[in-house]
Order: sequence, then structure tokens, then C-alpha cells
Amino acid sequence: MTDMTTTSSLAEQDQLLELVRLLREKGAHRLARKVITVMSAKGGIGKTFLAMELAWLLAAVLLDLDWDDGNASRALGHHHDRFTRVPLLDALETGKAPRPKRSSHRPDLVPCHPDFAVNQPEPEPLAKLITGWSQEWDRGVVADTHPGGSDSTLGAVGAADLIVMPVVLGTRELNALEGALKELVGYPILLVPNWIPPTPPAAERKRLRELADTYGVAVGPMISTYSWLRTRKLRTVITAAPTYSKRTLPVVRELTAVAGAVLDHAA
Repeated sequence: MTDMTTTSSLAEQDQLLELVRLLREKGAHRLARKVITVMSAKGGIGKTFLAMELAWLLAAVLLDLDWDDGNASRALGHHHDRFTRVPLLDALETGKAPRPKRSSHRPDLVPCHPDFAVNQPEPEPLAKLITGWSQEWDRGVVADTHPGGSDSTLGAVGAADLIVMPVVLGTRELNALEGALKELVGYPILLVPNWIPPTPPAAERKRLRELADTYGVAVGPMISTYSWLRTRKLRTVITAAPTYSKRTLPVVRELTAVAGAVLDHAA
């Protein structure tokens, strides 16, 4: 039985590695010059994790617009206090596209900086800048945003070809989602149920479906609860690993499904 299980895991690993390769190939081609904005009305629901993984899976530049220390830049090993230059702030001043930082097993990254909090452009000029950078790079962009309705979040929304919103099935989280959907009527939105327990709460599932129907937005594949993700120390993205462990196989499977849905809705 152990040998059969090992063989099955290896076969699934090979299939997922090939799927990731194909997603990155399609993402590089079909999402070139498109902007995917990952946002949430409430913090602490897995937005940054999803943004990092999607950026890798779709071969996109990860544009970090979240200035807090729990942001994607810090999660990927970028410590702003070790650098004298701030590419994002320089780009805002000059209008020239920043050069993404490249590292192994991580998406190409334009890191954020705490000073961005008080140097955010107005939404419309930022939207034009993000669109222009995407065109200059000839790449897709995944913009990770600060939770809530800051100017930079609204700018990233204005530039978006698709808005991806992770959703936790909780009362307060769905209240916040409803408020955001009211403000974003008419925008292309994909909701991604996140941190879903083995037995999802029926009332909250029903409410999510009702909200999606009311505001005419799509609901994508779900991501289950993985308690070990909260304490993961590696400064890389899971789907970029050269091999997948028995523990990471399920989450990689779910993330590739979400990336496929993003690709379909954005392209």
C-alpha cells in the first residue's frame, strides 16, 4: 500500500509540475499588458498569500502596494531598510517603470516601502501609471493592495482587467465583502473562497452565493484551510518549488485551479 501511495503522489506531482509550467506559459502570453488586482475590504483573510502565488503561476510581475510589514515584499525576503533606493517611489516621481527584482522561486517583484503610505498618488494617476508599466514591461501584473479603500487600492482597481477578492466564510468578513461589492458595481470581479473548513458553514455558503448573484460577480475555486501555512518560514512561493511534498500537493492543486479561473476571466 505504501508503494502504491508513493507512486500515486509522484504521478500527481509530475502532473502538477506540468500544469504549473503550462499556466506560466499561458499567463505570459495571454495576460501580457493586463492587470490583476488582488484586494480585500478586510485584512487577515489571505490576500497577500494568494497574490504571491498567482503572480508566480501566471508569470506576472508582483506589484506590492501594501506598505505594512506583513506585506508580500517582507514575505519574499525583501527588507526595505537594507536598501537606499526605493524603486516604487522613484517610479512615482519619474514616471518610468521600475525594474522588477528577480529571485529564484519567487515572482518578479516591485517591492513596497513604508513611505508609500504617505506618498500615494491619487487613484486616477496611479491607474494610468500601473497600466503604463504593464505595457512597458509587456507583462501581466498582479497588484497586491493594502486592505480597505486607500488611494493606491482604488488606483489598482481602476487599472484592473480583473479584481480577485479572497473571501472567508465568516459573518464580519461577508459584511465587509458586501460593502465592497456595493462600491465596485460594474467591475469584473472573481471571488475566491479562502480558508474553507472541511465542512463549510451552510448559511455563509448560501449568503456568498446570494451576494455573487446580486452583484453579478463570479465565484472561483476554493482554497481549503491549511494551518501550517500561517507559520511557514520559507521566503518563496509554494507553487515555485521544484518538487512538491505530500503536504503541499493539495494546496498546489487548489492554487492551480484558482490560477486557471483567473486566466479564463481576465483573458
